[in-house]
Amino acid sequence: MSRKIVLHSPLDPLALATRLRGVLGDEKAKPKAGVTGHGSEQDMMLFVYRPNIRTNMNVRLVATMQPDGTGTRIEGKIGPASYVTCFMVFWFGFLSIFLVIAGFSAANGAPFEFWGIFGGIPLAMMAFGALLFQLGRGPKGKDEKAILDFLARTVQAREA
Repeated sequence: MSRKIVLHSPLDPLALATRLRGVLGDEKAKPKAGVTGHGSEQDMMLFVYRPNIRTNMNVRLVATMQPDGTGTRIEGKIGPASYVTCFMVFWFGFLSIFLVIAGFSAANGAPFEFWGIFGGIPLAMMAFGALLFQLGRGPKGKDEKAILDFLARTVQAREA
């Protein structure tokens, strides 16, 4: 679900990291609303922090930085973290087992009181998981654009 991204900044890695630390603070700084994260001379992780949303399913940029001529090549992935995709596959896969059992029970004449609850609760849990995923990602494409705009403003990073 993440996409590969390559950016180029005219700043060298040390100047880039210094500017990021100046804007974002160090790793122990309390995040403020908007684009936040951390970075060093070798890597960075940026995401959009929303104080009223408490999930780790947000869009993030995880990238490495390497010297590239007079500037820096920023190469990484932007999108939900890989563990989010793994968790969602596990979550929906596990709950699907109960839906199959409910469907099999309904087909074999079990009373609605059994298969209705046995299928209804997992369906509700799936809807809740999908809602959390959607809320954590924010409006479609808005977080990704905010991260890229932040890098363009802060370190003059452009797509390579």
